[in-house]
Amino acid sequence: MTSTLRRIIDCFSDCSGCKTCKGNARQDMLNMNQDTNCAPMLTQGVRLHIQDRYVVMDNGIVQVSLSKPGGIVTGIRYNGIDNLLEVRNKETNRGYWDLHWNEIGGKGIFDVIQGTSFRVIVENEEQVEISFTRTWNHSLEGKYIPLNIDKRFIMLRGSSGFYSYAIYEHFREWPGFELGETRITFKLRKDKFQYMAVADNRQRYMPFPDDRSNGRGIPLAYPEAVLLVDPLDQRLTGEVDDKYQYSCENKDLRVHGWICFDPPVGFWQITPSDEFRSGGPLKQNLSSHVGPTTLAMFLSSHYAGKYMVPQFEAGEPWKKVFGPIFMYFNSAAYGNDPLLLWEDAKIKMMVEVQSWPYSFPASEDFPKSEQRGNANGRILIQDRYISNDCVIASGAYVGLAPPGDAGSWQMESKNYQFWTQANENGFFSIRNIRPGDYNLYAWVPGFIGDYRHEAVITIISGCNIEMGDVIYEPPRDGPTLWEIGIPDRSAAEFYVPDPDPKYINRLFVNHTDRLNSISPISFLKNFLHMITPDLGRKVSCLEPSLMEILSRVYLFDMHSPKNLQLCELLNMFSVIIFCSSTGRFRQYGLWERYTELYPEGDLVYKIGVSDYRKDWFFAQVVRKIGDNAYQGTTWKIKFELDNVDRNGIYKLRVALASATLAELQVRVNDPNSNRPLFTTGLIGRDNAIARHGIHGIYKLYNVDIPGADVSGKIGFFSGFLLRSKLLNVVMDNGIIQVTISSPDGIVTGIQYNGIDNLLEVEDEEVHRGYWDLVWSKTGSTGTTGTFDVFKGTSFKVVVETEDQVEVSFTRTWDISLEGDVVPLNLDKRFIMLRNSPGFYSYAVFEHLEEWPPFNLPQVRIVFKLRKDKFHYMAVADNRQRFMPLPEDRLLDRGQPLATPEAVLLVNPVEPEFKGEVDDKYQYSSENKDLKVHGWISLNPPVGFWQITPSSEFRSGGPIKQNLTSHVGPYCLAMFLSAHYAGEDLVLKLNPGEPWKKVFGPVFLYLNSVSSEDNAFSLWEDAKNQMLRETQNWPYSFPASEDFPKPDQRGKVCGRLEVQDRYVSYEPIPANGAYIGLAPQGDVGSWQRECKGYQFWTRADEDGNFTIDNIRTGEYNICAWVPGFIGDYKYDVVVNITEGCDISLGDLIYEPLRNGPTLWEIGIPDRTAAEFYIPDPDPKYINKLYVNHPDRYRQYGLWERYADLYPDGDLVFTVGISDYKNDWFFAQVNRKKEDGTYQGTTWQIKFLLRDVDHTGTYTLRLALATAHLAELQVRVNDPKSDPPLFTTGEIGHDNTIARHGIHGLYRLYNIDVAGVELVEGENIIFLTQAMNTDPLQGIMYDYIRLECPPTTSS
Repeated sequence: MTSTLRRIIDCFSDCSGCKTCKGNARQDMLNMNQDTNCAPMLTQGVRLHIQDRYVVMDNGIVQVSLSKPGGIVTGIRYNGIDNLLEVRNKETNRGYWDLHWNEIGGKGIFDVIQGTSFRVIVENEEQVEISFTRTWNHSLEGKYIPLNIDKRFIMLRGSSGFYSYAIYEHFREWPGFELGETRITFKLRKDKFQYMAVADNRQRYMPFPDDRSNGRGIPLAYPEAVLLVDPLDQRLTGEVDDKYQYSCENKDLRVHGWICFDPPVGFWQITPSDEFRSGGPLKQNLSSHVGPTTLAMFLSSHYAGKYMVPQFEAGEPWKKVFGPIFMYFNSAAYGNDPLLLWEDAKIKMMVEVQSWPYSFPASEDFPKSEQRGNANGRILIQDRYISNDCVIASGAYVGLAPPGDAGSWQMESKNYQFWTQANENGFFSIRNIRPGDYNLYAWVPGFIGDYRHEAVITIISGCNIEMGDVIYEPPRDGPTLWEIGIPDRSAAEFYVPDPDPKYINRLFVNHTDRLNSISPISFLKNFLHMITPDLGRKVSCLEPSLMEILSRVYLFDMHSPKNLQLCELLNMFSVIIFCSSTGRFRQYGLWERYTELYPEGDLVYKIGVSDYRKDWFFAQVVRKIGDNAYQGTTWKIKFELDNVDRNGIYKLRVALASATLAELQVRVNDPNSNRPLFTTGLIGRDNAIARHGIHGIYKLYNVDIPGADVSGKIGFFSGFLLRSKLLNVVMDNGIIQVTISSPDGIVTGIQYNGIDNLLEVEDEEVHRGYWDLVWSKTGSTGTTGTFDVFKGTSFKVVVETEDQVEVSFTRTWDISLEGDVVPLNLDKRFIMLRNSPGFYSYAVFEHLEEWPPFNLPQVRIVFKLRKDKFHYMAVADNRQRFMPLPEDRLLDRGQPLATPEAVLLVNPVEPEFKGEVDDKYQYSSENKDLKVHGWISLNPPVGFWQITPSSEFRSGGPIKQNLTSHVGPYCLAMFLSAHYAGEDLVLKLNPGEPWKKVFGPVFLYLNSVSSEDNAFSLWEDAKNQMLRETQNWPYSFPASEDFPKPDQRGKVCGRLEVQDRYVSYEPIPANGAYIGLAPQGDVGSWQRECKGYQFWTRADEDGNFTIDNIRTGEYNICAWVPGFIGDYKYDVVVNITEGCDISLGDLIYEPLRNGPTLWEIGIPDRTAAEFYIPDPDPKYINKLYVNHPDRYRQYGLWERYADLYPDGDLVFTVGISDYKNDWFFAQVNRKKEDGTYQGTTWQIKFLLRDVDHTGTYTLRLALATAHLAELQVRVNDPKSDPPLFTTGEIGHDNTIARHGIHGLYRLYNIDVAGVELVEGENIIFLTQAMNTDPLQGIMYDYIRLECPPTTSS
C-alpha cells in the first residue's frame, strides 16, 4: 500500500460510518505492496551482484541487470516475469540512454551511450547507487560527443522500481557541438505489454511493431505515420499509427507507460520534476509508443525545430544533471481489473513529485532541498483598456529560467527552469530552485505576449525570496476593435475537422476528456472506495469538498519541512482528473481537409457574423490542386469601420501558435499589392501540423497599419502559410519528370523510365535532392560551422519555351537575418532541355560590400537515391563495385572505427560485405578526374550520373581532392570543400569585401538499357555523355547574366620550358606540365584559392598549351611540372577580355636549384604514391582495393608502420635502400603499450668522400601532405636542441585518415653548413614531433640534397 493512501486512511480513521458502510468487505484490488511505509514484512535490503560483464541490483521486489561497463539495462525481473524488456532485441537495444549530436555544421550522429568504466557509489542495505562513465579526450574528436557522461542508477530498499539520472559535462578547451536530443529508452516485451496509458483519456490497446512493416503497413506522408492494412490484430485495420499522436506537454508528462494483462503488471516512467527538461512547461515531447517503447525525454527539438537545439561553442563550459526519473512497476492480483494499475501509477507519481528534490542521489551536482531556494510573489496585470485597476493573473504560468529576452525561456535548452501556476489570486510559489542567476518569466492565459522581470534574481542555498507584486503590462496601443480566438498559445479553440475516414486513430474519434462528466469529488470518492471500502463509505457520509479532502489528507505534509503548498498539490491533482481540450487535432492528415472544406476559394471570416469555433480552420495550410501540386492560401478577415482615424496608426496583433517553413504576409484592402504591408519572412521549424500538435513555438507579431490604408468598410488579411506560389514545380520533357518544392528549390522527385521516383522515397522530401553549405562567423577557426540545406523564399520562371525551361529559387539576405543565415543572396537555378535525359543545376552566390564577413567551408549538391534500386556505384573505370546498404553502417550491423566515416561491417544485410570497411573518403577523386560518377540500378537497368563539365568553379586547382558518390546511396557535386586541405581552403570574406560566384552548371544525366545483362554498359555511355558535355562547355543556354557565354570569354596559348643548368644546358620542354590561370597571388597560392575561378590544362610533349573559355578578369599564369620541384608564376598579370586570343610565347621556368644533386629520394610529382604502401590489416579491407593501383585507399595503413618497424624507426641508406620498398609512404606516430603515441625519427644515411666545409649545402624537402605535424631536421646529432630546422606546426589536411596520397604541397629549402657534415657517413634525422594522435603525420613527395654551387663534387 502506498504511503499516500496510508495517510488518506489515517486521516479519516475516526469516522464512525453509516448505514451505507455496514456489511461491505474490504477489497484489496491492487497488489501495491512495494512502498516503504506499510510494506508487508519486507526484510531484504538492497543487494549488488557484480559479475564480469553484468551488474545486478536486487531488493527482493525487482531485479535490474546492467551491462558492465556499458551501463545498458539488459534485464528487469519483476512479479514472476523473468524480463520485462524485449528479450528478442540485442542487449544494447533494451534499456539505454541515448543522444543525437553533431559537430558544428556537421551531420547528426545517433549514439547509444556506453560507459567505459564502472564504479559503485553507494552500497548499503538501504540503497545502491552505481555509476557508468565515459570520459572524453581529443583522440575521440569526431567520433564521440565531447562530453564526460556519468550515468547513474539507484535502487532503494522496499521500492518497486529504480531511478536513473546522468551528468553531462563539457570543458572549456573542448570543441563545440550541437546536442539535438537526449533521452532514456526502454523497449518492452511485445508479447506482454500491449496496453498503453499516457493520460486518463489517452490509453488504448496498441498495434504491434510488426504492423508497421512493409506488407502490414503503408507509409504515409512521413516515416512516423503508417496506415495499418493487415495488422496482426485485425480490429486495428484501417487505423493510422504515429508516435507523435501520443506526445504531451512537459507540464502533463509526469507518468506514462504500459500494462501487461497476463500477469497483471504495469511498467511506468515517472518524471517528478521538469527542471531539467528543455523549453518550459508547454514544450511537447514524446511519451510511449508502439514498440512497446517508453521514453524519458530530456532534450528534443520536437514541435520546435532547430531553435531548441543547444549549440555549444568551443570555449564554453557546461554541466547539467538530467533526472533522476523513476521507473515504477506495479501488479494486481489475478481476477482484478489490470487497468487499476494506471490509477496506482498516478498516485505513485504524486508521491514522487511530493518527494522532489530527492535526498538520496549521491552526486554533489544534484543539490538537496536545503541547498535550494524559493521565490514567492503575486503577479498582476495592468491593461488600462480592460480595467483601471490591476487584474489578478489567475492561472498565470510563472517560472525562473536563465537570463534572456522576454519569451526566451521557450527556446532555452542548456540549463534549468522552474515553473508553477499562480492561484486564483495571482499568488505563486516556486520552490526548490537550484542556486544561480535567473530571470522571472510569465505568461497569462487570456493575454498576449510574455512577461520578464527586469532584475536578475540570484538564488542561493536556503533563500526564500519575497518578490511582492509584479506587474505585467501586455502589449497594447489602444482599445480592441475586434479579436479572433483566445490568447492561450494554442489553436485548440478553432475549428478542427473530422479526419478522412481512411486515416483515423480510433482513440481520437469523438475524443473528449472522459472525466469531464465526473466531478473531482466523485472521482476521489470512487477511488478511495475502490481501494478501501470503509474509508470510501466514510468520505461518502462526510460529503466534504475536494479542498477539504485534500487539506486533510495532506495536513501533515503542510507542516513538514518540505512545506508542500496546497495550491501546488491541487495543480498536481488536476493533472490527473482534468483535461480542457479534446484530442481531435491528433488525427492524421487533417491538413488535407482544408481543400475539401474550401473547394472554391479560401477562408473568409466576417467580424460580428462568423464564429471562430466553427469558421476559422485550425491551421492555415496550402491548398492541394493536383497529385503533387499545392498553392499558398490567402485568408480574409472582413470588418466594417464607421469612423477611421486617417492620421492614426492601427495595430494588428498576430499571435501564432506554430509555424513550419512558413511566410506570413499581411495586406490591407489590396490583395494584389506586390509588396505586403508586413511579412514575417521565412519562419518556423515546429512541424506541429505534421506531428498532430496544436501549438509549437509561440510568436507574436505587432503590425502597424496606417489609418490612411484603412477604408471605412472592409479590410483584408492576407496570409501565405507555407509558400507564395505552387508548393511543387514540375519540369517535364517527356523523357524525365523532375519535381521541385517551391519556393524551397528542393528536388523531391525524379521520374524516369517507369520508376516513379529515383530519389529515396522513405526520406523526408528535404533530404532527397538539395544544395547545401556550411558557414561560420568571421574569426571562427577550423572547417566546421552551421550546416544549411538552403531553401529559397521566392520562386520565378526565368525561361519557359518548347525547347527549354529554367526556374529560379532565391533567398535574399537582409540585416534582420544576421547570425541566423549566411549573409549571401542565393539563386538556385534548374534547367531542362527538349529531348535531354537529364537536367542541369547551377547557383549564383552574392555578398554585398556592406554586409558582414563570414567563412564558407563547403558548398555542394547532394542527391539521395533509392536504396532499394541503386546498389552499384562507379567512380572510374577501375573504381566501381556493388556497395553496402546504409543500414550496414548502423551500430547493430557496423562497428565504428577511428574516424566517424569509417565503419567495419560486421553483420551486413548482404553477407558478401562482411569484414569490409566502408568509408566515403575511399572514393574521393582529384578535380581533374572528377568529371562523371554515379550509380546503376539493375532492375530496371537505369543509371544516375553527376557530370561536371568544367572545374573552373571548383576550389584548389586540378589536383584538389573531393568526395564523389558513397553509401546512401549518395551522389555529390562538390564545389567548395576543405577535404584534404583543412582551413587553408576555407573561403574567408573580409569586412567590406564584395563577392559573387557562379557554381555550375552541372548535369544530372539519366540513362537506361532494355536488358539487365547490359546494365554495366551504362557507365560507358555516361562517359561518352561526359565528353559531349565537356565539348559543349561553356553552355550557351543558362539565362543568368553572371554566366558568360563562349563569345564573352577569352583564350591564352604559349609554350612552357624548364631551365635547370644542372640537368641540361638547353631549356627542356615542360612535357605534361599543369598550366593554369588563377586569381592573383603568391607563387603556388592557386592550391589555396577558393574565391574566384581557375582554368587549367596540360602541356603537350613539346610544352605547348592552350587555355580557352576563360572568364574575363585579371589572372596569374601558374604552373608546376612533374619531375621538377616548386611552382612557376608568370611575372606579368594577364588581363582577359571578351574574345581575346593572347599568345604568351615561350615561358621559362627555373626550378629552385643551388648546386648539383648529391642524392634524391622519390619523384617530384606532389604525391607519395611511389613510396612503399603496405598491405592492409586483413581485418580492415575494402575488396575493391586489393591488388589495386590505389592501394593507399585501404583503411588503417598508418597502423602498419609499427608492425613493420617494431623495434626502431625507418633508416634509409642512400645507394643501398630503394624508396619503392624501403621508404614508408607516411611518417606517422608509433603507438605505445599504454595507448599513447610517440613521434618518430627517420634517418637518411649517406656517404661523402669530400666535404666543402666553407660552403652551404641545400636540403630540399617537398611534402605531399601534413596533418597537425611538426617536421624537425637535424644533421649528425639526433639530440641537438634547437634542431637545424623546424616547420613549426603545419597542416590540417587529414590525408592519412582519409585514405589519400597527397594534400597541400609544401616545399622547404634548408641550408646545411658544410661544417655540419663529415667525410664518411652522415645522417640526416627527420623527426615528426607532434604525438597526440595516431593520424598526425606527413607524407613526403621528394627529398634532395644539393652540393654548394662552387663544389667540384
